[in-house]
Amino acid sequence: MSAKLMLTTLLGLGLGTMAASVYTVDAREVAVVTSFGASVKTVTEPGLYVRVPWPIHQVVRFDQRARLLTVPPAEVLTKDKKNLVVEPFVVWRVSDPQLYLEAVASRGGGPEAASKVAEEQISSMVVAAIGDGMGKRDFQQVLGVASAETEILPPSVTQGVAEQASSRLGVTVLEVELRYLGLPLQNEQSIYERMRAERLRIANAERAEGEEQAAMIRAEADRKAAELIAEAEKKAAAIRASAEGNAASLYVDAYREDPGFYMFLRKLEAYDALFDDGTVIVLDSESDLFDALVEPPR
Repeated sequence: MSAKLMLTTLLGLGLGTMAASVYTVDAREVAVVTSFGASVKTVTEPGLYVRVPWPIHQVVRFDQRARLLTVPPAEVLTKDKKNLVVEPFVVWRVSDPQLYLEAVASRGGGPEAASKVAEEQISSMVVAAIGDGMGKRDFQQVLGVASAETEILPPSVTQGVAEQASSRLGVTVLEVELRYLGLPLQNEQSIYERMRAERLRIANAERAEGEEQAAMIRAEADRKAAELIAEAEKKAAAIRASAEGNAASLYVDAYREDPGFYMFLRKLEAYDALFDDGTVIVLDSESDLFDALVEPPR
């Protein structure tokens, strides 16, 4: 072998060794460097790193971005032994890659299999924590939450799951919430019927109270209306009486001034009251009304 070929070979081996000794970790990942299955180094910052070439050192990478886990529906019991169906969701991410590797990834199968194992364990923790939290509350207290600002799940649920997941799996649990909270299918109809009956009872009570108040308002309005009408009729009667008194006084004065003319005017008023257009009346020639038609007043 010529010196040139040997140099080329050595150079190639050196470049290959350097390439095998360099690895990168991007911002979305964390990594663990292992040597024959044992953890040697944990890498949590992105960058370019050096290792002993394979097979002595291996680099196991995990996605450290937040992930959403939807936990299958589960039944839990309230403090008063009522069944509820909960469907939680969890937001989590890998925070301690070495512990994560030892807890779930060392079983083999790659990152996807490790993630599945971790999610199974997180799901069990969440269901157990929710069951413990709901077991401290009554059924009506849980389903009676009316405000969106009121937490259905006790704060201890997220805190407890986060502590367990961190110490056992090397993951950080960011949030535990409920996607669904309801009743088991076999209990829904009877519960809904009781709730409907209770709402109907409350509605009937409110309606009866409203009708009672309406009746009181109407009675008060009728009383005031009757008082106003009576007062108006009283004033009208007083005005009529005063007017009739004034009229009678005028009649008396007129009679005193000229009795004949007064009687003539009274007869004309009688004609005005008796006669309409087209009225035919038959009078006795001796009648006072007949005299007023043919004789002028004296």
